[in-house]
Amino acid sequence: MKFSQIASSTGLTSKVVPVILSKSVLLANYIEFFTKPGSAITFRKSGASDDVAAKTRVLGTEYTEAKFTPNYDTAERKFIGGQVKIDVALEKMGYDLASEFETNLLRHMRDFAGIFHHMLINGDPDADAKQFAGLKELCVDARKVSAGDNGLELLQGNDNTAKKAQQAFLEKLDETIALCDGNSKVLLMNARTQARLNSIAREYLTIQKNEFGVPITFYNQIPLINPGDYQSAVGVYSPIIAFNETKGTAAEKCASVYCASFEEEDGVSFATTEGGFTVYDLVRIDTWWKSTYELIVDSTLHRPSALSKLEGLYL
Repeated sequence: MKFSQIASSTGLTSKVVPVILSKSVLLANYIEFFTKPGSAITFRKSGASDDVAAKTRVLGTEYTEAKFTPNYDTAERKFIGGQVKIDVALEKMGYDLASEFETNLLRHMRDFAGIFHHMLINGDPDADAKQFAGLKELCVDARKVSAGDNGLELLQGNDNTAKKAQQAFLEKLDETIALCDGNSKVLLMNARTQARLNSIAREYLTIQKNEFGVPITFYNQIPLINPGDYQSAVGVYSPIIAFNETKGTAAEKCASVYCASFEEEDGVSFATTEGGFTVYDLVRIDTWWKSTYELIVDSTLHRPSALSKLEGLYL
């Protein structure tokens, strides 16, 4: 289920959802949710088998039995949202409160996508219990591809050293894509990494626009998505995938690329409820008109094979 399908049908919600989707290709086209009731939910992960080898037999004999073991995990309820308000006294000063509130609410909600994107990559419930686990936390070591013991510098130019680095980058990127098992793969990288990929692999890129007119670049038919920036302080925006990771001697200057297969109740998916995103109707409390908006959500990794990571890139 897409974000628009898990949103409630309240009047304010229906006006806010298009604003959020126009700011997030991920929420508009790729992130998948599934709904279950309860304050916490149990979901099925990929099961285990004591023997997955192919079997053979001769006439009159039986196949050796393999024992399957179901595997379940638990998702909690995390909440992304906030409360907005407007002073009722403004109405006496000639303002149309309903119109003013709606206009400012729509402007305010432009940052919602950045909050979700930030948690999608960097969410760490061990550091902050209010957050869901992001891709950085969910990716298992067996699905991580190293660009090099001391990172890989994505060089520009046409000399042999630059060409060698560029070829190594494309090979590692292809390996990362191949290591992600799924039918709805998305590559997530920051703007500078994507710009460098654009310059060295232009012949492998195509561009399409989604329903909001936002251009999406595809590398070998896999969409490239830049999660963008998030508002780390009032008026201060920081890249969600930053060049601040360490790989060997390349200290605090590397960034990663993620390949995730977003699938409904499979791969990488997000648990929510019916009407999981809601902007509640205005209510008057004392001298304020107030509204609360929130998304009920938790990340789930149903198959570790649905998420891979290329780490150690720097410019």
